[in-house]
Amino acid sequence: MAIHILGGVYREICAWPERFHLLGSAGRAALCITNLSRDEDVVLHSKIAKRDEVELTELFAFTKCKLDLSFQEETTEFFYDHPLATPKIYPDDFLPGELPEYSDHKADGKDVVLFGMIDCVPTVRAKTLIYDPQNARIPQLLSQMQCSGEQVIYVLNAGELSHFYKSHSGSAEKPLQDQARWLLDHERVECVVVKCGAQGAYVCVAKEGSGWVPAYESHIIDPIGSGDSFVAAFSYFKLIKGLSHLDAAKYASISTAFYVQNGVMTGAEHLDNFAKTLKEHKLTDKKKKVYLAGPFFSVSQMWLINEAKSNLEAFGFDVFSPYHELGIGPAEIVAPKDAEAIDNADMVYAIFDGHDPGTLFEIGYAIKAKKPVMVFSEQSTEEQLKMYAGTGCIIENDFATSIYKLTWL
Repeated sequence: MAIHILGGVYREICAWPERFHLLGSAGRAALCITNLSRDEDVVLHSKIAKRDEVELTELFAFTKCKLDLSFQEETTEFFYDHPLATPKIYPDDFLPGELPEYSDHKADGKDVVLFGMIDCVPTVRAKTLIYDPQNARIPQLLSQMQCSGEQVIYVLNAGELSHFYKSHSGSAEKPLQDQARWLLDHERVECVVVKCGAQGAYVCVAKEGSGWVPAYESHIIDPIGSGDSFVAAFSYFKLIKGLSHLDAAKYASISTAFYVQNGVMTGAEHLDNFAKTLKEHKLTDKKKKVYLAGPFFSVSQMWLINEAKSNLEAFGFDVFSPYHELGIGPAEIVAPKDAEAIDNADMVYAIFDGHDPGTLFEIGYAIKAKKPVMVFSEQSTEEQLKMYAGTGCIIENDFATSIYKLTWL
């Protein structure tokens, strides 16, 4: 049995930490499945620039993945400032209503994993169709595209689900579980899997039990492509191993933990032993309060404060940022209010580099108040961090990892 992957192969460039990949959603999914099992046939259907054909062919040279490529003038490129950043996309002149159709492939009638594409609209008539909208601009429902399957499963993130619900239901915002049920009924599919990042995934099924599967805590987290690895693993365990939707999603979550920690997928036979080393992240309905400590006295400092605040909020935290809440004011006003905010917070996220006296005071005050402290530090020495490491602070030198790990405190 072959799995056919239909979607975008894109060039991905991350500025910091520096990384370069020719993968994209479809390329990464194909590579992940070939790593999960060296014995399975995989066919990758995509569109790239002709000049990138050799590089992509070499990437899959020692796998059982066949390439069914069409060619266009440019391979779309995604530029990330850091792994949690919103990417800049080039070329950037794609107009949603004017995208070309992508139908010159050989995936019709097969078991297909379909990813939405930024530079064209794929069309397919599949046997089993697993669909991830994956369009960063305007995701589309299958009912809006010329795509269908005898059996259809949606695997999408919470933001895409919310977009679909708001755009097509005509109803007020509802809990995620209700939105998933709406999509299941609206699209008449057998299952909807909603990826929720550090909160795990929700599986909504038409006939069998629905429920949550956990995310797993990892030592290092590189989130670029984490959703692709989840879709790939879910598809493998559902289509090849024949597991239930819930069990396939659970193994997908374990596989994703391995991928974000190691940057590559492992063989399926190793996942049970790997799972024994993992800790489940427990779901909570409480919106945790985070005090954001860090200097804001230059453009670069202000940029990092804003990046931290926006990403913490995207992860569901209620963030108190002294700059945004109080601004720069007299000591007799700012200091008591900052101390009060630390007292009211559940935890502190501290940007340490620069060794700003105010930030160091805030960390010390939080330690004395017995608040968990995440210290993000890329350039400080072990000696400079000694007192913080010795008093229970968690110290991370990777921005994405520090944000994810804060959700686990």
